[in-house]
Amino acid sequence: MTALSAARIFFHGLLWCCAVVLLGLTAYRIHYTKRSNTGDVLTSRTHYYDPIIVELLVTSILTFIGSLAIIAMIASRMGGPKSFMGELLFLFIVWVMFLVGAAITTHKWLHLKWCRGSQKVCRILETIKAFSWICFGLISFLMLFAIADYFWSRHRKGGSAYGGSTYPEARTTTTAPATYTAPAPATQQPPATHTTETTYTEVRATNAPVTATA
Repeated sequence: MTALSAARIFFHGLLWCCAVVLLGLTAYRIHYTKRSNTGDVLTSRTHYYDPIIVELLVTSILTFIGSLAIIAMIASRMGGPKSFMGELLFLFIVWVMFLVGAAITTHKWLHLKWCRGSQKVCRILETIKAFSWICFGLISFLMLFAIADYFWSRHRKGGSAYGGSTYPEARTTTTAPATYTAPAPATQQPPATHTTETTYTEVRATNAPVTATA
């Protein structure tokens, strides 16, 4: 496992913890406004909910589930380019959702310093704003780490973007075709010359006259 993969697991774990905190804060805010009978220092409305708080609640749930799944994939060294693209797509979606939620929440409850020291509702909203921006920042870092880890793994030729495991590079080996060498033709030896030696005795026997006996 590479240092980038370990950093991704750490930041996903930190994001998961922040999402859990934000999930609890937004759920408390929705519960408070839906059961409010008298209003509070910020509004006189009763039995209502803020749509942007619901959006942050849904985003926190998605982040809670998605971060656990990504941590499991990275730790088990599973996945590949498709899993990387899925992770990057998920991070981009929740990144946009956190950006929208944090921006609207900050704009809607911009000045709460005057009541956060004495009113719990103001402290809850201030904390929701803070954790929304924290989650947004963590996801920004995670997107950069994921892209860097992916290209670093490709640079190592065979590393996995999930866990950074390295595998031997597949090499194509070309086998030289077998060459057939024809055997050299047998050389024919010249026929042995038979030398007939004629001795002097044989010549005399041949030339001697035959005498007839009576």
